[in-house]
Amino acid sequence: MILFALEFPIQLARTNKSHFRRLVYGGKSNHHDCPVMFEDLFAQSGLSLERLKTFREIVAAGGITAAAGDDSNRQSQFSRQLKELERYFGVELLKRGHGPAELTDAGQRLYEIVGHTLRALEEFRGTCAGQPVELVIGAGESLIQWLLLPRLPGLAEAHRRLAVTFQNLKTDEIRRRVLDGGIDFGVVSRFEPNRVLASSPLGKLEFCLFAPAALLPSNPKLKIKSDILGHLPLAMLDGSPGVRQLMDEEAQRLGIKLNIRLRFSSYPQLAQAVQNLGVAAVMPKLAAAAFKGTAVRAVPLPFLGALSRQVSLVWNRKTAEVRPAIAKYSRLMPAMFRMDEK
Repeated sequence: MILFALEFPIQLARTNKSHFRRLVYGGKSNHHDCPVMFEDLFAQSGLSLERLKTFREIVAAGGITAAAGDDSNRQSQFSRQLKELERYFGVELLKRGHGPAELTDAGQRLYEIVGHTLRALEEFRGTCAGQPVELVIGAGESLIQWLLLPRLPGLAEAHRRLAVTFQNLKTDEIRRRVLDGGIDFGVVSRFEPNRVLASSPLGKLEFCLFAPAALLPSNPKLKIKSDILGHLPLAMLDGSPGVRQLMDEEAQRLGIKLNIRLRFSSYPQLAQAVQNLGVAAVMPKLAAAAFKGTAVRAVPLPFLGALSRQVSLVWNRKTAEVRPAIAKYSRLMPAMFRMDEK
């Protein structure tokens, strides 16, 4: 192991005297110049953990009134603490106006810094107290129900000191919360690599048609073609233009008309409709788990291959540098949640 020392003059701000400080780096002798470190940061009043926590609460709630509730004293306190932070940093953190609170560019940056810092401190405190590690994972409802939950027992069995919270979130919200420290990990089916977020593939999300057996040809060996869509009552995922566009294009190519009877906001709701309401629907192949022991059949249709996409576990690279739990479970969870393993 290599140790090295630096010796240089430091001009102290409150005295006009020059002193020599000795900094030693490396190994167990990792000492810093404690009298000077962070002196500028705390030379001015206005910065505290409580103020930073209040700032996060205001943003998360959408404004001071929403964060403080009907308590006028608390509203006044939150307003004062926000102004003190803005005075301390010398910038506006929130855009003033009507409607929900909107962050300035500086406010967004601080919001991210505070989120990661408080979560790191929270994890450190819990570790010192011997408490279980807590992780928050964001994913869509279908991925939570059909990918993550079925594989959770294996993770829980191997890591008994781990507590997991799942949050049902859309892809854009997952990315935003991983960036600002609102969640620890995200599971997404659309991800573009970047310098801030790291990722690990979990498998390919593929789609097929699910339909009650009574609506399909009685011979299960008979190959079903996509023109079957013109003869089925269909349920559709609302707000999924990719699926609808692809089905419309296939129907136009075949000269058939789609008979869409129902629309739902999530794939698990679609699964319930297929099982109980006598309709067919295009869903991820993972949905097969919801139909075990039922008369619902999965029908592969080649044109649905265009919907296939990679599912990835994502996390914040910077967070992993300051939170050992993120670094540890970013290595372990991909194997636990991989689609080809249960």
